[in-house]
Amino acid sequence: MSQDQTALSDVPPLPSQEDEARRTHSRLRRRLLEGQWKQDLENKCASFFPPQTVSRFGNLDVSRNLFGTIVKQLAIQYDNPPRVTHADSDVDEFAARVRHDGLWSIGARNARNVLGMREGLMRTDYSTERGELLYRAVPSDLVYAEAAADNPDEPNLVVEARLASLDVGDGKGEQDRWTWDVLDLRDPQDPKYRVLLPSGRAQIEDARDITEQVLGGRFSGGDYPYIVNSAPTLPYALFHAQRTGELFNPYDNSEQVEATLLIGALWTFWGYLCRDAAYSQRWAIGVQLGGGAIRGSGKAARKEVHLDPTSIAMFTEEVPGGGRLGQFGASVDPERYQLAVDSFEQRVLAHSGLSPDDFQKSGGAAESGYAIALKRETVRRIQKASEAQFERADKEVLALSAALLNANEGGSLPESGYSIRYMAVPPTPSERQARVAEATSLLEVGLASPVDIVLAQHPGMERAEAFAHLDTVREERVEFASMDKLPDAVADLGGMLAPAGGEVKAADTALNGAQVTAATGIVERVAMGALPRDSGISMLSEFFNIPKPQAERIMGSVGRSFRPTLQE
Repeated sequence: MSQDQTALSDVPPLPSQEDEARRTHSRLRRRLLEGQWKQDLENKCASFFPPQTVSRFGNLDVSRNLFGTIVKQLAIQYDNPPRVTHADSDVDEFAARVRHDGLWSIGARNARNVLGMREGLMRTDYSTERGELLYRAVPSDLVYAEAAADNPDEPNLVVEARLASLDVGDGKGEQDRWTWDVLDLRDPQDPKYRVLLPSGRAQIEDARDITEQVLGGRFSGGDYPYIVNSAPTLPYALFHAQRTGELFNPYDNSEQVEATLLIGALWTFWGYLCRDAAYSQRWAIGVQLGGGAIRGSGKAARKEVHLDPTSIAMFTEEVPGGGRLGQFGASVDPERYQLAVDSFEQRVLAHSGLSPDDFQKSGGAAESGYAIALKRETVRRIQKASEAQFERADKEVLALSAALLNANEGGSLPESGYSIRYMAVPPTPSERQARVAEATSLLEVGLASPVDIVLAQHPGMERAEAFAHLDTVREERVEFASMDKLPDAVADLGGMLAPAGGEVKAADTALNGAQVTAATGIVERVAMGALPRDSGISMLSEFFNIPKPQAERIMGSVGRSFRPTLQE
């Protein structure tokens, strides 16, 4: 069976005409996401501008895809592979296996579908020929689904339209045809996996069963292949951008979809105006420009006169009394038109729940608007809000993956209980600096700890991990205290931490980075007993030109009651 069923020019037959409106709108969204929306833009231009104007446009401008740009910036859940763990088992090899077999790379495509189309499905299978797991991102417009009343947002029937090259005995030979993969758990005691050839009515009961022809056998009842913890399950995990208690929520944020088409039409018109209406038009009455030569032929024939700054244009009078020369101003200002469209884009984004503060400011003038580039903090916030929905479905994928490996490779992997941690978008250098500065100011007034500084630098860390990181740093600083120069890796916190007592803060010294490192080295030598406390305080005061009371505060209890604990 073909693995590529994204023939967007064809509308696959699927059950339920009542569901066709959803699928039609979802197909539009997918065309926008996949850059195949030129025909949609042409239709929008034809409905927005007079036909005579549209006929002069030439190329349509599909470069300004507002909807696709925003969705692609938000679909970053799998840019860094999530961390998979299990409370009762070591599953590092399993995590490496699903990553190698493409779960997270295919998941990135599915994340784009989920955020753009509001739902998306991940199909999980096992290839005995290749000996590996197979994952497919299935767009929601290629699916019909049903759910039980007591679990309305989880399907128990999925019909997926897929293209297959088949000879169905109709005299036409082997051709690409739409088929249905039908996975039916409406009766859990009799699970069904069938491949059907739909008829003209597109109803399951009227479709022709071609399971044996396509799959080489039957896979229903006791032969159903997708079993997790001894219970049948669907090979599809349905991902929601937002849980609504329904299988599909296709129209959410449809304003942005419609606005993208309108903005494309407006930018197409802008290009047309730049080409044909953004310059002054000269005119002449009763005069003829002398000289020149005929260029071109037929309808393209024209008379040209070469002029440059050293030339004198010679005109001859065509009517008595002299002629006139003049110039019309440009009929449109492209820059002002551009600002108007930019302003419209901003209003569209505001109605989508995104404010100008969520975007990186462009480098131009204030009135030039905002670049369509989300701040990482905004991406991080939206990513966090969607994690619960993705985690729910990803756990289903992991459970089925483990079950398929157990069934086909004789493993003993747990088939439930997996935990997933998504990696946060790392901060930019400027974000990191601002976060650390804020945490440092809170540390100075006693409202934060060094753990908060680590978390400010690494927003994806858990608090326990940051605490363990500080323990490691403290131990290593003591270990290397006798060295003339500390390794760069040991200075991970930039001298912000005391050697182990937690009372010394380099921020109190207002020194630069190199001076803070040197001052920390003096404190460490006193802690190790290599320097007397008084000598250390004098060195801090003299070397760095700071008052002795401040040097005393930096030294804290080091050299009095504090002594580092050495590792044996």
